[in-house]
Amino acid sequence: MADNLDEKAVKEVLKKIIENNNTIPYKAKAEIKAIIEMEHNPEKLLQECLLYMLSYRG
Repeated sequence: MADNLDEKAVKEVLKKIIENNNTIPYKAKAEIKAIIEMEHNPEKLLQECLLYMLSYRG
């Protein structure tokens, strides 16, 4: 159950960060949101989001 709470908390924080950042292009927001929805392991989720952001070229 704790893992599920961790997953939900991480996902909610990431979604808020993405939504409240006006410098992130719409396409990138949509792609990051897809990553957030697909991944269930909080550590892997953060890793995937960071890798995406580092490789994003617009």
